[in-house]
Amino acid sequence: MLREQGERVRVRGGQAIIHTLERLGVNVVFGIPGVHTLEIYDALYDSPIRHVLARHEQGVGFMADGYARASGRPGVAIVITGPGVTNVATPFAEAYADSSPVLVIASNVEQAWQGQMLGHLHDLRDQLGLMRSITPWAKRAHTVQEIPCLLHEALAFMLGGRSRPAYLEVPLDVLSAEADIDVASLTPITRPVMAPSPEAIAVAAKTIATARRVVIYAGGGAVASQAGAELAALAEWLHAPVLTSTQGKGSIPDDHPYSVGNLWEPGNPVENLLREADLVLIFGSKLGAMETNYQQMPLPPIRIRVDADRQEILRNYSPTIPIVADCRLTARALLEALRHERLQCAGWSPDEVAAVRQKALARAWGHEQAAYIRAIRSALPRDGILVVDMTMMGYVANRFYPVYTPRSYLFPTGYGTLGFALPAAIGAKIARPDVPVVALVGDGGFQYTMEELGAAVQLGIGLPIILCNDSAYTAVKDEQARRFDRRFIAVDLVNPDFQRLAAAYGIPSMCVASPEQLQDALSVALERSVPTVIELPVSFPV
Repeated sequence: MLREQGERVRVRGGQAIIHTLERLGVNVVFGIPGVHTLEIYDALYDSPIRHVLARHEQGVGFMADGYARASGRPGVAIVITGPGVTNVATPFAEAYADSSPVLVIASNVEQAWQGQMLGHLHDLRDQLGLMRSITPWAKRAHTVQEIPCLLHEALAFMLGGRSRPAYLEVPLDVLSAEADIDVASLTPITRPVMAPSPEAIAVAAKTIATARRVVIYAGGGAVASQAGAELAALAEWLHAPVLTSTQGKGSIPDDHPYSVGNLWEPGNPVENLLREADLVLIFGSKLGAMETNYQQMPLPPIRIRVDADRQEILRNYSPTIPIVADCRLTARALLEALRHERLQCAGWSPDEVAAVRQKALARAWGHEQAAYIRAIRSALPRDGILVVDMTMMGYVANRFYPVYTPRSYLFPTGYGTLGFALPAAIGAKIARPDVPVVALVGDGGFQYTMEELGAAVQLGIGLPIILCNDSAYTAVKDEQARRFDRRFIAVDLVNPDFQRLAAAYGIPSMCVASPEQLQDALSVALERSVPTVIELPVSFPV
């Protein structure tokens, strides 16, 4: 029990962590207990915070990430010293690459023994250094009294401007020590919003006035700032098509008349549209190598870049006008300035934009499998969440799956790890229990984290899992075919019987062979309160 002394409470280190998280508004944590974190778990016993038990620390991290992406709130992971930290490092790096607010809290051996490798349980030579190589906010609590301040600082970092993950390490001697802490001033952290300067808006509006045709490019920052309504209104005023990155899907509804979506490919009709434009407005995107084919996307020479990260805004494509500010507020301010001065562009008509989109879809990579993606979309409501793994059918979804609401399409874009979708979907369902969630996985990636089926079953959540089975690491096999004269090695898989695997967990499963069967199976699975494995045998030309 906590012993209160006025505004201060007497606690052990583990209690200080949980008591602080409560005051900061955290109501869910993901983790797996170990002997080094029992002080934290004992404090959880008396806490209203919900604990979600995973089966592997990689699953812990991905669940926290899925929770954060679906909700916009911090996802909190608790792991043990050493192997717990190294296991969570992959999802932590994914969260960093994709700007997701994930907080990892880890134990470590006693401060007197750290880094000496004297055979203490879970010894790691430089645990803090490992996590500092992934994120700039990685710190250690040296005393119980430091814990509230450090946790507050961590969440402020995660939610300040561009979201990024944070890591806090609490050694065993601090977890078990007892001290007074001041928690009276702790309140949930609200995300600060940086408005653009009036001077920047004025310059940008005058520059836009010189353009004949403007395009808009929206990335993950536009989704994070909930800029959809403002971007749609700006697009309508400027008659400007809106392209998105993969992370930007859902920044405006894909059925908006000016939406082009995530459809640019070298030489396709969207590229022709870009070449016809003389100015681009870029909202919240790093314009990364994979999205732009190593900066081969022909963006117009006049570029107005809007980003909350002042370092990111200068990378890749240099901006003509950089605006370090919130995307939503900037889009709103630009629209107001343009309307006030009655500045518009010739742009494109909705019919012209629709024609470009239709032609791009007709020749986009993966169109042979697009019917399966349309089946998934038909079974899900507009706000349903699709969580996608690094898998061939996922790459098809990047092009062909229309997204209508923000935070409803989750994909591991930056780090590009396999095994993301199943645990991230669990986290998303915990964050948004009122919204249908579906995981789309490949047979190879599924086996990275398929043990989290056990977590989904234990949680009793309705989660359809579409498992695309082609018995291979097909993306790698395709590269071997194209670049190495079909000298295939280490890419063919001997898979388990996935139907029997589902039966072992006591959950429904079925095998489907057509888009129509997939849609029907998915519709039924969405009505269940338990996970369902829907196996889809597929083949891609290699």
